Amino acid sequence: MKTKFLYLFLFLFIANWGFSQDFKEKKEKIRGLKIAFISQKLNLTPEEAEKFWPVYNKYDTKIMDLKEGQMKLRLKKKELTDEEALKQIEEAEQAEAEIMALKKKMRTELIPIIGADKVVALERAEQEFHRKLLNKLKDRKGPPSPPRD
Repeated sequence: MKTKFLYLFLFLFIANWGFSQDFKEKKEKIRGLKIAFISQKLNLTPEEAEKFWPVYNKYDTKIMDLKEGQMKLRLKKKELTDEEALKQIEEAEQAEAEIMALKKKMRTELIPIIGADKVVALERAEQEFHRKLLNKLKDRKGPPSPPRD
């Protein structure tokens, strides 16, 4: 479910702003908002924060890069041959496996730093942040137009 939200977020983000310098600025702004949101939700001590953020940022950056690559792959071409479609499926599965492995490594490194309860709270905070961000983007775009025949 979280992956679906992220894909939708990335699609809306890319469709709305493109791949320009403006995109990079918006991406950094959203990253800053995410950091502030997570900081508030986790209520980290200064000692925890000092150790938490380098680990989190290392993995989050890699995960976002992989997800962005998946999105670009999906937006690349609409009509695919069976061979191209199979290759795209395999690449998406490989990226998803890498994402899951990175998340597992991140959790393993974060549990000794902030505890398992805050790792669970982190996952909830990330989901909540993405949900709020999607809602804000939906509000900005207005109601969807009806499909055309």
